[in-house]
Formats: sequence, C-alpha cells, structure tokens
Amino acid sequence: MTFISIEFLLFLTLIVGTYYMVPHRYRWVLLLLASYVFYATLSVQFIPLLLISTAFTYVIGILIEKQEKKEQKKRLMWVGVSVLVFFLGWFKYFNFVNDSLRSFATWSGFDYDVPYREIVLPLAISFYTFQAISYVVDVSRGKQKAERHYGYFSVYFAFFPQLVAGPIERAKKLLPQLKTEQHLDYGNISYGTQRIIWGFFKKTLIADRLAPIVASVFNSPDPTGSEIVLATMLFSIQLFADFSACSDIAIGCARLLGIRLSENFKQPHFAVSIADFWNRWHITLSMWLRDYIFMPLAKGKKKREQIYGAILATFLVSGIWHGAAWNFVLWGLIHGIYRVFGDHTKQQREKMASWVGFDRVPTLHRWWKIAITFQLVCFSRVFFQSHSMAEAFSHAKLYVTPSSWAPSGMMQAIQMFSLLDLIIFLVVFVIVHLFQHIERTRGSAWDWMARQSAVTSVAINLFLIVSAFLFGVSSQGFVYGGF
Repeated sequence: MTFISIEFLLFLTLIVGTYYMVPHRYRWVLLLLASYVFYATLSVQFIPLLLISTAFTYVIGILIEKQEKKEQKKRLMWVGVSVLVFFLGWFKYFNFVNDSLRSFATWSGFDYDVPYREIVLPLAISFYTFQAISYVVDVSRGKQKAERHYGYFSVYFAFFPQLVAGPIERAKKLLPQLKTEQHLDYGNISYGTQRIIWGFFKKTLIADRLAPIVASVFNSPDPTGSEIVLATMLFSIQLFADFSACSDIAIGCARLLGIRLSENFKQPHFAVSIADFWNRWHITLSMWLRDYIFMPLAKGKKKREQIYGAILATFLVSGIWHGAAWNFVLWGLIHGIYRVFGDHTKQQREKMASWVGFDRVPTLHRWWKIAITFQLVCFSRVFFQSHSMAEAFSHAKLYVTPSSWAPSGMMQAIQMFSLLDLIIFLVVFVIVHLFQHIERTRGSAWDWMARQSAVTSVAINLFLIVSAFLFGVSSQGFVYGGF
C-alpha cells in the first residue's frame, strides 16, 4: 500500500474520518495502529525492528534525562547513538564494507573469507534512525524533555505520513502537535487535499513518466554522450518531482489530521549556489546534518581549513546516508568540494562578475548562477544514478565532453521520447513552472489558491485529478522510499 494507490486513499479516508470521531485521549491509539498497519503492508517482517528501535530510544532518553552530571548524560547519549547507528550499519552497510574489504584484500594479496550475507534493507530505517538520533542528542543537550508517554512517543517514531521518506521531524515540533487536540477544520482539509492532489500530479505525470526514459539510457551498454547529458538533466527533474511529490503527500496527509510537517523543498533548481541548493533541497536532512554533524565538528574551530574539513565530513555522511556504494560516497564528496570551492572563491567570483558587467544586469547574473548551479548538481547526479564507479566515471566523462552538447546530438537524443510523452512532459513542465512562478512572485502558492473563488479552486483541482487519471502512470515506487 504505497502513497500512490487507491488502497492508501481509502485507508487515509478511513483514518481521517475515525480520527475526528474518537475522543482526543484515544487518538494516539488510532494513529499508532494506523502507522503500524501502514508499515506492515510495506515491510511486515521489519515491524519487530521498528518496535525494538522505538523501545530502546524511549528508554535511553529517560535514562539520559535522569543523569545529574553532563559527563554521564554524554556517555549515555553516545551509547544510544552507537546502538542506533549499529542497527542502521548492520542492515544497510554490512555488505558494502564487507565487499570493499574483500576487494582490498584481493588487490593487496591478503586472505579474506568473511562471506556475503543476504541482508534485506528495512524500509525507512535511514529516516527513523536519524529522527531517533536527533531525539537522543536533544535530550542529552537539554533541548528536549524525555517523553514519558510511551504511546505518543511511539507515534512520533512511526507517524505514518512521514515514516517512509520524511520529512525528518524533531520531537520538539511533532510531539506537542500530537498531544494537542485537533478539531475538524475546513482550511486544513482543503489544504491537505490540495497538497495530496499536487503530489499525485507531479508523481504520475512527471516522475513516473520520466523514470523509464532515464532508465533506458543509464541501463544501456553504450549510450551516446548526448543521451547521457539529456538523461541526466531529466533525472534531476524526475528526482525532484518524485521526492517533492512524496513530501507533498506526506504534508497533505498530516494536515488532514491538523498536524503541520516541515517543508522539505523550496524550488531547489532555482538555487543560485550549491549552498543555496542545500537550503532548498531535502531541507530537513540538510538541517539535521548541520545540527548533528557539522556544528559539533566545527565547534571551536577558527581556521578556515578546519571548517572546510567539517564541511567535507558532513557531505561525506550525506553521501553514505544516501546509499551503500562508493558512487554515493563520491557524490557526497563532490558536493562537499563544490561547497568548499564556492566559499573559497566567493570574492574572486564576485570581482569577475563585476568585471564582466553582471552587476549592472542583476537579473541576467542571477539566471547565470542558476544555470551553473543546476549543471553542477546534474553532473554530480551522474554518480548518483550510475550503477558502479566504472560506469559513473564513463558517464561523467561523456557529460563533460563538448561534442555531447552538440545540437545535432541533442536532437537525436530527444528521440528517446515518444511524441505523446514529449507533449505531456512539455505541458506539465509549463504547469509546474507556472505554479513555481506564483510562489516566487506572490509568496505561497497555497495561499494564492485559498484566495481564489470556489469555482476556480475546484476547476484547478479537477484539472489536476483528471490529468493524472488520464495520462499519469504509476509503475514506480518513490526513489527515497528505499532508504
């Protein structure tokens, strides 16, 4: 039962309808039951791991809070973090480390006989582990009181709208909302429904339509350079549509229950720098990495080289979190290098822009920076999408080869689209950009929607629903759903 299914919509309707009928003091029971049922339909064999992780985090949080000395709190905090990381590491990284050691042993001539193990990655373990770590660390820092109500804590740990792919929520934001009595509100129902419709629209008409086209290139044994260039840029659009759609649906589902989840995307492909990109893309992960990796590493550091080391380490963690493969590690380091290089050359680039005359045409300068940032992000995603390091380097070489960008080659590469796919993509692409234009010029597109007449609002939503129903496809799971 994935987000993009009739079964989920029926399930959600049942939960929302029941939620507002039962007394507030019993709603946590309903939400917990709904969360476990939802998770069980996707990965029932890992319900015990979810229960164990929840119980351990709950207990360690209370034990940390009971300690009187900071050293004791810190010691227990490290115990808690280590156990949670061990759970994640065993399931997600054991074979990656094992295979890497075997390859190194073969290259160096040493014997290494630890066998490969068939380990299935538990659904959502990367997301709920990071959420658990933030809770444990915040309790140890005194920023969060340890939750005593096991039911509410369990709902926080496994809240079904954001369990599978985030947003990664902090306890101080989500727990109080779960405890506050929510009332049936037309504004919440309208907003939540519109976010869900918009998520379905992006997922079925952009992400899942682009997915097989992109895969056909990256699975090809001998793609042309122009195909790699076009497929990589399309993959960036696919990935954004897929992940932001998942966040839209999660935010919409939670709002139907009166609960506000954090925004996870703010038009990342309009970023003017890599730093700006990470303030717009997967925002809750970026904030998590800043607060729990970068800030501790950079604390007390004054030399620029030390700060740069902390930046590289943070992006290395980001890469490892995204996937248990060397191409993900390299992808993270590439973004770290981007970030360091951008900071180190900021003054020189500003002088160069002034010399060229960009400062006299700020709009042109802004779009130039947007284009450069987008291409830097796209180049890194060659490593994100490739299946091996050898393939990644081969594709990366093709991406930066000048002949790959030749107009004749790009026109041939466009033939990977069928005529229908191309028309649908262009129409939907324009619609999404109109939506984003409203956000850039009028603040919130959702506030703009709320100000429209009932007829206009219904017409827009009916158009999105009918378009998704007639032309949408849904053969793919969410990209980040496997994390």
